[in-house]
Amino acid sequence: RYWGAPLKGFQGESFFSVPNPPVGETFTWYLRDDIKTIKEKRKASEKEKIKKGEPVFYPSADSIRLEDEEPTPYLLFTVTSASGDVIRKLKAPVKKGLNRIAWDFRYASPGPVSFAVPDPTNPYDVPETGYPVLPGKYQVSLSKFEDGKITSLVQPVSFEVQSLNAASLPAQDKKALEDFCSRVSEVRREVSSADTYRSELVNRLKFIHAALLSAPGATKDLTEDASLLDLRLKKINTALNGDASLSRREFETLPSIQSRIGAIEYSLWSASSAPTETFRQSLAIAEKEFSPVLTELKSVDDGIKKLEMKMETIHAPYTPGREPDWNRK
Repeated sequence: RYWGAPLKGFQGESFFSVPNPPVGETFTWYLRDDIKTIKEKRKASEKEKIKKGEPVFYPSADSIRLEDEEPTPYLLFTVTSASGDVIRKLKAPVKKGLNRIAWDFRYASPGPVSFAVPDPTNPYDVPETGYPVLPGKYQVSLSKFEDGKITSLVQPVSFEVQSLNAASLPAQDKKALEDFCSRVSEVRREVSSADTYRSELVNRLKFIHAALLSAPGATKDLTEDASLLDLRLKKINTALNGDASLSRREFETLPSIQSRIGAIEYSLWSASSAPTETFRQSLAIAEKEFSPVLTELKSVDDGIKKLEMKMETIHAPYTPGREPDWNRK
């Protein structure tokens, strides 16, 4: 890899490269048979009947519905500490034969759930990770998810994670480092959750404005209430993510709550050094600033819900997040 970029980097398509093997503890397992879905079992049965010259009948309505509603089966690896605390869960497909999966010695990401697939050609489009675990003894167990139920396949197997001890400035108290990372991770989870919910409220207000324009019974008070809620969400966005109006014009701005947490995460998640005093102070500031922001966000949420209740009384078109109310007898 060149300049930290994935795959071929910026060397051009003719540059030969091979992906590096994943770094972490590799779990290897052998599955004798695939875990087949109801549809796959039916098709296999029909194939055998065709070979034998037996008649094949179209499945019943109930059978078709069962096939469509059946969840996709998968394997689940659960990594736990020596004391039994769950550290990480890894999902794997149910492919028969010899398979492998790697755990990167990290806790799960504290960021919001995302189904977006990173672009391998973009060196900056990488998934968020959790903080590293401490060296020590761990266990991994294997279960399967089939027909909506989780069943144990392999009881916990012990293994040990060792440190390379190659850090230039290793933390003297590694447990204190892990405790601090755990605290940062929890703040990151809360702050990112609030920011994501803020985005959802912004989207709800976007639809509310459009619905108020088309609803004959909408009054100017409702439109003004929606505009006021919009302004409050913009102030929340500034506190969480910074003053975009000034920063994009090259003005100096104060650190936002997200930027403070992100700077700590970016540095500590890839190091084994103790947190600096700047990090400790920055985390304390972020925690202090976040409390009133979260209170304001909840207040705006209440305001939107009250506005949506009024919209239902004037028979406004449906908007995302609004619960329909049917009172006709």
